[in-house]
Amino acid sequence: MVGSVDESESLFSLREILVIGWIGLTSVVAANVIIRWTNGGLIEKIQGATPTYWPISIFTFRLGRLRPAWAIGATVAAIVVFVVTGAYCCRRKNRLAPVIVTGLVLLGLSNLVHGFDHGFVAPLATREGYYQMAPGIADPLAFIRDYEANQLSYVVHARTHPPGSVLTFTLFDRVFGSRALISAAIALVSLPTSAVLLYRLVGTYYERDVAWYVTVLFVLLPAVQIYYLASLDAIIATLMLGAVYFFTRKSWFATLGTFACLLVVSFQMFLFVFLLPVLAAIALDRREKRVPFVAILIGLVGWYALVDVALGYDYLHSFLLASNQQNPEGFLLTAKPAWYVYSRLEDIAELALFFTPFLCLLAIRGARALRRDVLGSGGWLPANASEREPVLIAGVAIGSFAALLAAGVYHTGETARGAMYLYPFLLLPVAAAVKRTAPAERERWLLAAAVFGQSLLMQLVGGYLW
Repeated sequence: MVGSVDESESLFSLREILVIGWIGLTSVVAANVIIRWTNGGLIEKIQGATPTYWPISIFTFRLGRLRPAWAIGATVAAIVVFVVTGAYCCRRKNRLAPVIVTGLVLLGLSNLVHGFDHGFVAPLATREGYYQMAPGIADPLAFIRDYEANQLSYVVHARTHPPGSVLTFTLFDRVFGSRALISAAIALVSLPTSAVLLYRLVGTYYERDVAWYVTVLFVLLPAVQIYYLASLDAIIATLMLGAVYFFTRKSWFATLGTFACLLVVSFQMFLFVFLLPVLAAIALDRREKRVPFVAILIGLVGWYALVDVALGYDYLHSFLLASNQQNPEGFLLTAKPAWYVYSRLEDIAELALFFTPFLCLLAIRGARALRRDVLGSGGWLPANASEREPVLIAGVAIGSFAALLAAGVYHTGETARGAMYLYPFLLLPVAAAVKRTAPAERERWLLAAAVFGQSLLMQLVGGYLW
């Protein structure tokens, strides 16, 4: 039966989790050694082609600088919160509010293991971050008007993004006034909103129980627990998820939601184009979405044409400036072939590491099941029409991201943070695997513990300030 429970499979036993964790750890260490050796020995060493601790782009060991009071207190508290939440949810199933509250509490605690300053203040104190410019902007309209003229003189992150990335922090600075409050505000807005949107999106295609559990796994991901505090990319990931969720709804009002999300995201980053193939695939599959999709594209073009006329900000020219700044010697593959290859491997490996090896394997299992049950040799299988859209969304999202990698984007890595928007879509095949497995409570929470255990361990051993 299509999409039925496969009683021959389960999630993972304790032994399997320990084996997968050990293989994952040794694989990262071995790959780190091999790649650094080949970069430094078999070919001419290229400065910057590989990070110090492959595949994590920006990472510093902090075990030697742990402050016992903070580390022990935050770790014990996080474990207690996780266990209590698990026990509560086993009795009162499928309630989303405890998941969101627990996700927020664990996010705060896991970022306190190195102290309050390192967790809540330091992420916005980096020299090349957007926040460094934000407090000094007195006139946002003048900033937009002069952006292209000054773009290449800005800090690294600002010069490769549209002006909205800086102005967002200008707004936060005026409202909250301190780095710690801004960090907390980003978490308080992004994590609950992302969780609700993911729950509703998955719940469109799968049972409520499956949607709930996938949301549990999402809030525990290392990428979420590490980067959903203080990072602009948490807001971007939320908006991108919102754009897709609203586009799957049937009302024109929801189409306005998609347009609003895309408009805000496009003002934060040029890579909002990642979403366009995903929305186009939905529109091609659902005839009633074709006109709204075209309307959204016309609206975006019209908006930036209006901005150009009113303020003199040319979005396309600004993108070309950012692209040329990142690739001054031209296409990375032809300019620096070795760097291109190494950075592509790094990008994929970092994404997988922050997704955890457990969910990578589960996503592969789900993708195979979807291919078997939804895609036949001659095309779609009508018996499982309900899962056509998850296949489209996840498949096109992965293909769109692969196209960005092929184009040389993310040549300095940082995909676990900069491409956080991909993780919700990677969880769709995980949902398919969970649906077909129908795991017992013990299996569910064992996997959840493994995912959060990796998050907490990664927070303990290092810093990921960008």
